[in-house]
Amino acid sequence: MTSNIIVLVSGGMDSATLLWLAKKEFNEVYAISFDYGQKHKIELDFAKELVKISGVKKHFIVEIPHLKGIEGSALTDKNIEVPFEDYPSQPPITTVPMRNLNFLAIASSFCDVYEIENIGIGIHSIDSPYPDCRAEFASSAEAVINASSVMVAKKKNRIRVYTPFLGMTKAEVLKLGLQLGVPYEKTYSCYKGTVPPCRECATCRQRQEAFESLGLKDPFIKNF
Repeated sequence: MTSNIIVLVSGGMDSATLLWLAKKEFNEVYAISFDYGQKHKIELDFAKELVKISGVKKHFIVEIPHLKGIEGSALTDKNIEVPFEDYPSQPPITTVPMRNLNFLAIASSFCDVYEIENIGIGIHSIDSPYPDCRAEFASSAEAVINASSVMVAKKKNRIRVYTPFLGMTKAEVLKLGLQLGVPYEKTYSCYKGTVPPCRECATCRQRQEAFESLGLKDPFIKNF
């Protein structure tokens, strides 16, 4: 086990798996979640519960007001419906402009204050239609974070953007999480923000396909 980490926790499957992995791989774990005007804000309730169960050192919840007012994304714009579809090959209408860049920049501010040396983000290969879920994004963001960090300038160390799921499928992330004991019944994945989940949006379909590929039923859906 090495060092410390702050994990981006949305309340979904991937970030929950990353949180449980971080608890295994790092000495000290922080968590950070974001309210950016997402229609599925209910995910933050699940994020809070997951963080509580995992027993991290501290959980930060940050509002990003400017993202709430941006038009053009189905996740934040009330005038655009969340589509019922699989992920397209091009950036989907659910893309929130620079969302992960904002997330990492804010998380890196906490790194400077709390002297945290790693930022965990659960991006994986199935997310690749989103520009800010690709390997080149993560490496570029890491370079900028280190170039602007006060802690790095003083300590001559380095902040790493920790992306262990790059190159993995959703099913592979799920398989790892099952080995780690992630309570998937307490995770939430639906862009519509409904309870029960719509089961038709891209993230609902992706989740369902992951469980089905392993011959399993989604423990969250079993409650409905």
